[in-house]
Amino acid sequence: MVNKKNIIDAWIMIEHLSEGDIKDNNKAIFKLESPKENDFYSYIQSNITNNKICNDINKQNSGIVLYFDVFDFIEVIAILREKYNLKPTNEELNTGKKFSFALYFDKKLNYMQDMMFFAESAYIRYFKKIPNKAEFKIFEDELKKELAQLFDESSEDADKFNKAFNKVLKKFKISTDSCRIQFLKNIESDATNLHSFFIDDLENAKEISTANLNLYLYGNTKNRINLDSNNTSLNFAPNVFEDILQPNNYPLGRFPGNTKFALSLMQQVAVNLSAGYDDTTIRSVNGPPGTGKTTLLKDIFAELIVKQAYDIAKLRDRSIKGTKETIYFDNASIGVLPEIITENNIVVASSNNGAVQNIVNELPLTKEQINQKFVEELKGADYFCSIANSKVSSKWEEDEKGKTHEKIIIESNDDTDKFWGLFSLEGGRSANMNHITANVKCVAKHLNEEYVSDSDVYAEFIEQYERVSNIRKETQKFAEKVSKYHKERIKLDQLRSSYDTKLKDKTEQFNSDFVEANRALKKIVEERKQAEHLLKENSIYLEKTRETKASVKEYVNMLQKQKPGLFSSKNKKSEYQLKINEANERFKNALDKEIYYNNEEDTLQDRKKDLTEKEAKYSAKLNAAQQDLEAWKLSCHEQISQLEQSVQQFSSVLDHNDVMLLDMAQDYDKLHLSNPWFNEYYREEQSKLFIKALKVRKQFLYENRKNVMAAAKIWDSQNKYIERENIIEAAWGWINLTIPVISSTFASFSRMCKNLGVNTIGHLFIDEAGQAVPQASVGAIFRSHNVMVVGDPSQIKPVLTMDSNILNMLREHFGVTEKYLSNSASTQTLTDCASRYGFYKGEDRSDRSWIGIPLWVHRRCLDPMFTISNRISYNGFMVQGNPGNGKTGWFDVKGKANDKYVKEQGEFLLKKIKKMIEENPAIIDKKAKDIIYVISPFTNVAYMLSQKLKEIGFTRFDDHGKPKNVGTIHTFQGKEAPIVFMVLGADQQSAGAARWAVSEPNMMNVAATRAKKEFYIVGDKKLYLNCGGYVITETYEVISKYKKQYPELTDDDVNSVMEYNNDITRIEGVIADVKRGKRAKYAEVTGYDNKTYTIDENIFSVLYSKKASRPNTPVNVIVGALILKEALNVTDDEIVEAMAFDIRYQYALHTTSFEEQPISDRTLSRFRARGNRA
Repeated sequence: MVNKKNIIDAWIMIEHLSEGDIKDNNKAIFKLESPKENDFYSYIQSNITNNKICNDINKQNSGIVLYFDVFDFIEVIAILREKYNLKPTNEELNTGKKFSFALYFDKKLNYMQDMMFFAESAYIRYFKKIPNKAEFKIFEDELKKELAQLFDESSEDADKFNKAFNKVLKKFKISTDSCRIQFLKNIESDATNLHSFFIDDLENAKEISTANLNLYLYGNTKNRINLDSNNTSLNFAPNVFEDILQPNNYPLGRFPGNTKFALSLMQQVAVNLSAGYDDTTIRSVNGPPGTGKTTLLKDIFAELIVKQAYDIAKLRDRSIKGTKETIYFDNASIGVLPEIITENNIVVASSNNGAVQNIVNELPLTKEQINQKFVEELKGADYFCSIANSKVSSKWEEDEKGKTHEKIIIESNDDTDKFWGLFSLEGGRSANMNHITANVKCVAKHLNEEYVSDSDVYAEFIEQYERVSNIRKETQKFAEKVSKYHKERIKLDQLRSSYDTKLKDKTEQFNSDFVEANRALKKIVEERKQAEHLLKENSIYLEKTRETKASVKEYVNMLQKQKPGLFSSKNKKSEYQLKINEANERFKNALDKEIYYNNEEDTLQDRKKDLTEKEAKYSAKLNAAQQDLEAWKLSCHEQISQLEQSVQQFSSVLDHNDVMLLDMAQDYDKLHLSNPWFNEYYREEQSKLFIKALKVRKQFLYENRKNVMAAAKIWDSQNKYIERENIIEAAWGWINLTIPVISSTFASFSRMCKNLGVNTIGHLFIDEAGQAVPQASVGAIFRSHNVMVVGDPSQIKPVLTMDSNILNMLREHFGVTEKYLSNSASTQTLTDCASRYGFYKGEDRSDRSWIGIPLWVHRRCLDPMFTISNRISYNGFMVQGNPGNGKTGWFDVKGKANDKYVKEQGEFLLKKIKKMIEENPAIIDKKAKDIIYVISPFTNVAYMLSQKLKEIGFTRFDDHGKPKNVGTIHTFQGKEAPIVFMVLGADQQSAGAARWAVSEPNMMNVAATRAKKEFYIVGDKKLYLNCGGYVITETYEVISKYKKQYPELTDDDVNSVMEYNNDITRIEGVIADVKRGKRAKYAEVTGYDNKTYTIDENIFSVLYSKKASRPNTPVNVIVGALILKEALNVTDDEIVEAMAFDIRYQYALHTTSFEEQPISDRTLSRFRARGNRA
């Protein structure tokens, strides 16, 4: 991480080098003349006496400033280049003139030693080195001391004054030719060209730590949310958009413009994030040209006004009382507004003075900004309409007692309906702040003397607030139903898909199980049948065995009856015993068999029983599986049926509802042109709520009119309260509440807010932030609760006073990165890095690729201007919101350039515009809006064109004599006209400058997008196409393709404008072949128009020797060789050798078919000599 002190010290050095600007065309600054006998005292006294400024009673702090040793800043650039061995670049620098030091005197010629100023760039010029902080301070302190001694008590001593003055001139070897004098109305406040406007704030920032300042310096790389809306992108994030665009996140207030049109998708995203969805307090919006940055700002302003009105209406006591801590005069104290109100106050800042003025001047316009249906309602609200349409000023007058009093002067303007209210004013510089406090005093006076209190406005506001809020709540409920509907549709599709898949799987499984179970069951049945068969056989055997046993038993019984007696013979007894034994054996065998068969029967019975039970169990399991499958089918059918019914019911509701839904899956262009949920009725009710909020504000100011007047008085006398900043901050709160939108340039911001501390500004909006150097906004950022930066880094970058090589050197010197110090570093780029919500415009996902919230719908230019811009700067992400075809063309005009200005291009443009004026005289009607802008990348080209076109009354000048419709590209950002001519200038000698002009897309992008209907390039086509790079290549390709598609909408005809001799035809093409005719050789040319032409070489006969010699060399070969020689910076011998041995040269010159190359070592020199004689 780069050290904070290093970052700020680097910025401070840049600012020191910017100090001491002085402009020779400033009519308030006069050249110091050499008086007779070097009597500077009498000379200056005489000028003071004769100057109105110094003798005006209202200018009590008037005086003079003397600027010594005025020089061109380019001298310092040259010194730095030489000291650090830096090469010059082709960048167009806005260097200008500087003075070395300035001395201040009051109107009595008292020297004001504390205001002596010595420019750091002058130190570098004198001592040829960059000073460190300590050595410069020593030098400055010593010089201050020396000058204080020289001019001490010299205000009434002409001799001492003159000696001191001449000693200063001698010390620094200065002539009066390089000195200037200026008369100042207020010495302290009018010293605007001395110290940088930002250094004090930058020094303070070293010791200040706020969340916004830290994020600004170090960025926010964690938890970035990529707003990628392209449904074909890998980073597509529909859920992010669906969350941000919930109806509950839409604002309740809206600026009362045209309610027919809603914001585009990304405009609404930006508004919703600002309205409260995003809890971070610093963010950026990246808006390409014509994407409605100002439109979205208006809606954010309206929402903040509504929030303030709601908080005011909910206050228990709306009369804000002061306390002992806020006593500002005698016993009078000023009330302190609750923070919940002041945190929504609005300040707009920019480095671009035009941007600052445009916003505050446009917001209160009735006709241009307000929908006709709300005009009467706004007039009824009357937010100090009469004051807004009056010229308000103040002056100090003496009364009869000699005391001075401030008198407020109100003069009605001619158009009393121009502004609908006192909604916005330009602040910043002291004159503007005086104008604001004068208006605030008028408001307090109006509230005291004219306004009729109406406390009912609070209830009326709350009633409208709840009405709009209820619409939003109902829409949110509807959105939730839609969300439920979409979820149910998804669930239904998933269920159907899942059902089909699972049914297939379950059926297959069931069938598999069924087959397996059947196989097992069959085996069991077979085994059971076998057991039954064995049991049957066993029963038979058992029965037979029992019969045998019975028979044997009966036989035994019979034998026992035949038992021989005691006295029977031994043989008889033996025979009997034998029979008995045999019978017993047979009985025993029968008995054993009976036991066996009985056991076998038991075993078989058990097996049969077991098999029977298994059979029943398997059968039951199969039946259960069948039933489970059928039950699952039924359950799924019921769920699907219920969802189908629910979806069908809501689908019919949607069919009869005109609410536009958010469909992230739709076509990219259609998506960005859409805005979901709310219709025109809601936009109308939002607008009405804004108007009622103005009524609440006015009534609240009435109830606090003493605080309003006190705030203006305190602000005018801030020096009295330097030690009591709480009083000044309280005054600011009331001033910014009275004037809802106050703007300032960064140059004046720190002076306007010098006594305002950290987080004392509610909402800071920075416009055209891509043009602001990063250090310019530091003071504004640490003073603000909330910061929104709006701009486009792809348009004009900050104006450079030093080239990139010097910036590189300074970057290394201070140990900082390009992020903080480079030709592309800006307030926009740093805030982009700090913004949580944004977009990766490239695939690398780096800080360089990350931009803020992108706006993509372009509504200004027709094609092809839109396409040029979209291709070279926005990777095709922009969406055309203004379809249609314009006109274009590239007028190929060449010539020799003088400091990039090509006289032929100036002549062409004069004749071209003159013809256009004949067809449309409104072009030079000073009362009409600009129809044509003439733009150039180069300052001198723009200046010369402005003077040239002045001849035909085309050039328009502002009050300071600066051209308004002719200028560099930097002067036109934020503007638009139906027709734009971009004059490129430059020639081959200034090809480096030409390459610089088209090296990056910014300038071409801005030039093309100033044109609403027609865009033309005037320049050397070949020169610029040879510069290479995608910017000019893509631009030319778009114009060429457009010419093929719409030839009737393309104009690149130079001849008809310049009225060239029709007998002379200019052919551009490629020499295809060289042939021999009856009289001479001729060249065959294939033109770029695909036609074939021939060139008779007899017309070049003067270039050839009439003596007998080797055959003539074709002219095309000689000329081609000379062109290659110059382009490659080689000698005659080298080009001849290359032709002889290098096939590439032979192909280039079409000499591959020659038996030997037709150029000798003398051919080229003789050709040049004859050409010169001819």
